[in-house]
Amino acid sequence: MGIGEGMESIWRGTDFFLYLCILYLNAIMKKFFRSILLVLNVLVVVAMLVSTLAGVIPPSRIVWVSILSYGYFLLLLANLLFIIVWLCLSRWEFLISAAAIAIRYAFVPLFFQVGGTMEVEPGEHTLKVMSFNAHSFTGLDEDTLMTRDSGAVIFLHLLDEERPDVMCLQECYTGGKVNMLDSLVARGYKYYAGVHGQNTRSPLVLYSLHPITHLNTMDKASKLYADIVKNGHPVRICCVHLDSYQLDASDLKGFEQLTHAQYDDTTTHKILRKFKETVRCHETEWREELEPLVSSTRIPMILAGDFNDTPASYIYQSATRLLRDSYVEQGRGFGTTYHGPYPAFRIDYILHSDNIEALSYRRLKTNVSDHYPIVVQFNLAPEPKDD
Repeated sequence: MGIGEGMESIWRGTDFFLYLCILYLNAIMKKFFRSILLVLNVLVVVAMLVSTLAGVIPPSRIVWVSILSYGYFLLLLANLLFIIVWLCLSRWEFLISAAAIAIRYAFVPLFFQVGGTMEVEPGEHTLKVMSFNAHSFTGLDEDTLMTRDSGAVIFLHLLDEERPDVMCLQECYTGGKVNMLDSLVARGYKYYAGVHGQNTRSPLVLYSLHPITHLNTMDKASKLYADIVKNGHPVRICCVHLDSYQLDASDLKGFEQLTHAQYDDTTTHKILRKFKETVRCHETEWREELEPLVSSTRIPMILAGDFNDTPASYIYQSATRLLRDSYVEQGRGFGTTYHGPYPAFRIDYILHSDNIEALSYRRLKTNVSDHYPIVVQFNLAPEPKDD
């Protein structure tokens, strides 16, 4: 063998050795990547499963479970992403997220629905209910063209089209040329309860086309219930505006920083403190006022309003053990009702007792508030169901 042939043989051996090293490093990197991915996947799975426990672990016991419940939907999307990634890698690990979603599948319809009914023809036994946080009819905060008067006029036009039997309005305030009380009375809503008037911000006000036979106000007018009668059918309407988070401009800036991966320790702790205080307050509101009312009401009941909490929360899970959610029964698409500067959630609800039936559910798109109105039609005299 000549010198040239020997050198060529050495180079071939070197190339083969380098090739084996590259294969080995590639295998190590793939295994390392999969290990990191698996750890992240398990963490996301655990977080999602814990976020679904808010309904059984009260905030007074472990408040962080309730805080984590706000992230359920994002954690669900993250698990779906992990399933796609593992399938692309042809790995069995996709079953981890798939199993977690299957275990808590009952939560998925609380955020997304298909095949619901948008509207039905009104009849003798139907009752149409609207719930709306009007946000003073000023639209989104960045919409400088929207005024209380222009927003109120748009809402009144919307009302002329919808014509609900009962309205549960939160933050109903004009303070300008439009007198909301007079405008609604002129449209037939001469039965009303709560704080109302020309220059009054109302935490809650109920308007009805039908007579109010009994009225009770709870908790400084942020909760009330009224018994009305339509065509001989009595029904109790409970309107609520649960405790707010009292988030301010600095909190909004903090949210914006977090979305840009910027962390501010002081702002973050301030936001978390407000969330902890609010979810604990919601637990108190449910236990001390709403649960006793719902449990003791013997006539058909509708609970409507701004809960300031998500479907994975303690108060929603507690309420829907006694009442049914009209969105779950007749909703369609994503149920988001808040669309303001903070993360979008479904926080406005119309729940009802078993002895009436939700026929339709609609979320109305309008720019007069940072919330969307929701409208539900009920059958007050449903046919008895076979056991």
